[in-house]
Amino acid sequence: MQDPKNWNTDWIKAGGLLGFAILTARMSRTPLATIISAMPFLIKALRQAEKKQAQTSSGTMTREEAALILGVSDNAPEKDVQDAHRRLITKYHPDAGGSDYLAAKINQARDILLP
Repeated sequence: MQDPKNWNTDWIKAGGLLGFAILTARMSRTPLATIISAMPFLIKALRQAEKKQAQTSSGTMTREEAALILGVSDNAPEKDVQDAHRRLITKYHPDAGGSDYLAAKINQARDILLP
């Protein structure tokens, strides 16, 4: 049995794939049935790519990634890093409707960029 938390993301992914199929069919003037028949191959390729990325990601954040997350340069002054962190954490904090994951990444980026 699947974890109930993953059901929402599965439905979102399925809806996204169906929307992509419909858009592709309309733009290429290809019958939707033809595009949908290719979907199992696309889904398999996407799952393989996702597994490969999960295996290769080291889990550690670089200064460049931290700077991208906060929207500052990797050699930004301490005040700019703190201001960017404060702006993002107030927007994406779990108490403000954000997620634990995003808040953790924002905090990790701040910790990497501050001396």
